[in-house]
Amino acid sequence: MRRWQKITIGLIISALLVFFIGGYIFYRLLNNSLPIYEGILQAPGLRETVEIYRDSMAVPYVFANNDEDAAYALGYLHAQERLFMMDLVRRAGSGRLSEVMGKETIPFDKMFRTIGINKTVEKIKNEMNPSALKLLEAYSKGVNLYIKEVKNKYTFEFDMLGYQPEKWKPEHSLIVIRMLAWELNLSWWTDIAFTELVQKLGKENVEEILPDFPQNAPMIIPEYLEKFSTLNRSFLETDKLFRQFMGMNGTHIGSNNWVVNGNMSSSGKPIIANDPHLAFTTPGLWYAAVIKSPDWDAAGVSLPGVPGIAIGKNQNISWVVTNIMNDDSDFYFEKLDSSDTKYLLDDKWHDLKIIEDTIFVNGGDPAVIEIKETHRGPIISDIHPYNFAYNTDYTGYPPISMRWIGNEISDELYAFLKINKAANWKEFKSAVQMFNAPGQNFVYGDVDGNIGYVFGGALPLRGDGTLNSTTFVFDGTSSKSDWTGLLNRDQVPMLFNPEQNFIASANNKTVKDFKYHITNLWEPSSRIDRITELIKSKEKHSPEDFMQYQMDMVSPYAKKMIPYFLNAFDTIDVTYDNLSLSLQLLRDWDYELDKFAQAPAIYLTAFKFLLQNTLQDEMGDDLLNQYIFLANIPYRSIQQLLDNPNSKWWDNINTAEIENRDDIIRESLGNGLAFLEDQLGEEVGDWQWGALHKVVFRHPFSGNFSLLDKFINIGPYEIGGDGTTIFNTEYPFSESIEEYPIFRHELFENDLGPSMRYIYDFANPEEFYLILTTGQSGNIMSEHYRDMSLLWLTGKYMKISTNEDSIKSPKNKLLKLLP
Repeated sequence: MRRWQKITIGLIISALLVFFIGGYIFYRLLNNSLPIYEGILQAPGLRETVEIYRDSMAVPYVFANNDEDAAYALGYLHAQERLFMMDLVRRAGSGRLSEVMGKETIPFDKMFRTIGINKTVEKIKNEMNPSALKLLEAYSKGVNLYIKEVKNKYTFEFDMLGYQPEKWKPEHSLIVIRMLAWELNLSWWTDIAFTELVQKLGKENVEEILPDFPQNAPMIIPEYLEKFSTLNRSFLETDKLFRQFMGMNGTHIGSNNWVVNGNMSSSGKPIIANDPHLAFTTPGLWYAAVIKSPDWDAAGVSLPGVPGIAIGKNQNISWVVTNIMNDDSDFYFEKLDSSDTKYLLDDKWHDLKIIEDTIFVNGGDPAVIEIKETHRGPIISDIHPYNFAYNTDYTGYPPISMRWIGNEISDELYAFLKINKAANWKEFKSAVQMFNAPGQNFVYGDVDGNIGYVFGGALPLRGDGTLNSTTFVFDGTSSKSDWTGLLNRDQVPMLFNPEQNFIASANNKTVKDFKYHITNLWEPSSRIDRITELIKSKEKHSPEDFMQYQMDMVSPYAKKMIPYFLNAFDTIDVTYDNLSLSLQLLRDWDYELDKFAQAPAIYLTAFKFLLQNTLQDEMGDDLLNQYIFLANIPYRSIQQLLDNPNSKWWDNINTAEIENRDDIIRESLGNGLAFLEDQLGEEVGDWQWGALHKVVFRHPFSGNFSLLDKFINIGPYEIGGDGTTIFNTEYPFSESIEEYPIFRHELFENDLGPSMRYIYDFANPEEFYLILTTGQSGNIMSEHYRDMSLLWLTGKYMKISTNEDSIKSPKNKLLKLLP
């Protein structure tokens, strides 16, 4: 053998040895981060022995002799499986991402330092109920036990970023709660975006494309908008980028829940169901758990970082939630003096509160920032977006301040702990009335056969009662629109044992002709229409029926849309075969958005181009993307426009002709067919909706290395549905930022939907049905990282037993924590 051949072979063998030995070492390091499920562990700070059983899906059953030990154990469990995501959220909320992420996250840190979540939680901690604070302290000890126990053996994310997690404190749990409120707060977006629409396009043009609910908050566009220069949307863009960075990509941030009483259930007892719709991430948001102590017996899903059961049951009641879509933040145009230290209010100059803060940056110089606050809250227009994503000169824009309900003092942790222990409707209602943010529709059932609903959220009262213009930025030089307090909770909507024998909510309008403003951000009625149709379709329902309903993909919205598509071709001689076949498929369609069907793909690609062809010529790309970012807005506004065939919005201002509704529909369907032919080929049979519409559960590190993505992401899986089906599979309408991986998304990629599914029949009090999107663990080496995804996708559930004998079966693993 020649010398060069020997050298080549030697180098190849050496490289292979390095690869395999390095891979083996890396594998062992990752395996060392796996949590311990069995054995005995010394737990300093614990009062008495705690037993933790785990079943085959890693669902823990905590047996403790007191509440504080139960909270301690739950803190340890959360840290075992979700420590990195807990740390990421607490860092984000306190404005400390850049300490580990570098300069790229400075805008996010500046945003949250300015919003002031850190300051708010310090105030809450000082004023919260002492018993809730004790549980937070015990929970923190449990988290810190794990942090100390596995030092230098954390999950790979900590190694990649090169840092060790700090000790957990009670205020970090409060940050996690407030960050969920921030994710579910959508009114931050509409006030600014709608104001910019009016300023750029004029109020007459915009009135036609703003969703209208006249019984509650009619759209009266205030005259004062025209006197202010075009606003600075940098805060909006920074927050949108943050949501994408954290995996909060979807905007149908709502849910479905319903309950039937014994008159409508096959078991003769209430049956209750919930599937909260949130942005998809890996790991998912929720962590299933069963807690058993003498005074605290609750089961369901918990929020890692927080002690307690967020959605679930105890021995007497069950509770489920959907987002109210509450209008819980307001924005104000401010006028500053030439020194930028005073602001004008009611013809008098007032001192701004000015705070200097420092953001420490990994690999860079500290960033010194200045935060300015009025009596309402911080000035947020100084928060600038990523320069590489949006290149805009923001000089000369008016300053804008913000007031958000999340910065008010409230004790949501104590409210939930009271809900966890509530024995009846009275106790449940009293607990929910302490809950401010995020505003939730609480639906209830109990062992006595009662069902109920409570509006769980704070409603701001504005000074002069001008509720009609809450959708826009207020004139901050006047105190007329200042908050004067919060609505008395005895006046919020409630419902108990209704005659119709069921209660359902799907982010739809809460109540007709309510005296006080709630929101204009209701979801399209499609999901609640379908839920109501299914519940009324038969006399008795079972848990198995509810499972089918949660997987339902029929769209009442599509049923309303398709006649417009077909009527546009009534007088047209169609000669193109694929168009003729497509129209026939739409005529024969049952409006089920099945992943194997062609009609959904034809309809939804045409709908995509309908939005573009209707709005883009007037708005331009940038403003269009802002307008369609919150998906329920275009869904509702395009429906309104379709009833006006000669609206000026149908006309393409870039052509000499005057187009009407049917012209644009025909053009959009033609564009959709061309798109399908380009993407999937010319055979209509290949145009299956699932070929375009896929779900991927993405890890926060997704998009940086394609090889790593294969290990840390889950999917893609073909999926049916869309944002108007009970099985909500929303996809973004706005454009992807292709240059930057963390802001990129695939066309029609499902990025939001049921974050879990829960069903409970009171006739079988010691079991309930539950499934999560991914698994219990956030550790990529764990068998429980992705073991629920296919079950979730195919409508399967875990049956979780809360019976003590069943839990303490030898088949379950036992970990003992000793004081």
